[in-house]
Amino acid sequence: MLFASDLDQTLIYSQRSMGQVSLDQLVPVERYEGRIISYMSHTSIERLRELMNQVEFVPVTTRTVEQYRRIFYLADLCRPKYAITSNGGYLLVDGKPDEDWAQKIRLTMRECSEALEVKARFDELAHPEWVVDVSFADEMFFAIRIHRDKLPLSEMESFRLLLADQGWKMSIQGRKLYLVPAGLCKGRALSYVAQLLGCSRLAAAGDSLLDESLLRAADFAIAPKHGELFRHYGGAAPTHFTFTEQSGLAASEELLVRIQAWFASSTNYAETTPLGIQ
Repeated sequence: MLFASDLDQTLIYSQRSMGQVSLDQLVPVERYEGRIISYMSHTSIERLRELMNQVEFVPVTTRTVEQYRRIFYLADLCRPKYAITSNGGYLLVDGKPDEDWAQKIRLTMRECSEALEVKARFDELAHPEWVVDVSFADEMFFAIRIHRDKLPLSEMESFRLLLADQGWKMSIQGRKLYLVPAGLCKGRALSYVAQLLGCSRLAAAGDSLLDESLLRAADFAIAPKHGELFRHYGGAAPTHFTFTEQSGLAASEELLVRIQAWFASSTNYAETTPLGIQ
């Protein structure tokens, strides 16, 4: 059994994104330039520990490898055997990149338009009024800091369609705009890990459109009642996942409880089904 989860605004939260929370509920989980910048709650940490005693936990993130390692609670204390970073571009096994997966990604990236071509098309649209800076994350995709309230929405939608023709995707998460090759996919990386482990029951959680492939790869999937997926579907969950009742940091506690309950119920079902057939 395997539980895969996105990190930012799914399991971990900045003070800006967590909602109304008492400070005594918070546990620091990420440090950057000497400052604590992300948190989990005591309850969500306890729930995650309980899950890790029962199933394989795989963190999945659009963060680069370096950014993932800043989350000291996961990288240094929790130490999951497998972690997926860079939107599926890297699979870390015991903290080190898996070369077999790296080779698969190199082949996959050849199916998409060149990054320089995509960047040139973006530059035609970009303006200093709303673009803060652009980085080429792990030399795989673009992470662009933006002033979200100044985005030219109609032009961005046209650009989204243009990207699709070039085999790329666009996602807006908070103050970040991501341009990602379609082949760079969290769900594909999760399926690879599940195959390695021989897992037959998968649960997943995530809040953004870049997490949707992750949710589709799972048997049970849940998204917080906030974020890009919630806005995209207008709060009405599609058939392949459900939304939490809570939002902000409380959503992480709820989704962990519901995933734990799902694993318990599915295990009980397997034990009472002849030969474990489901």
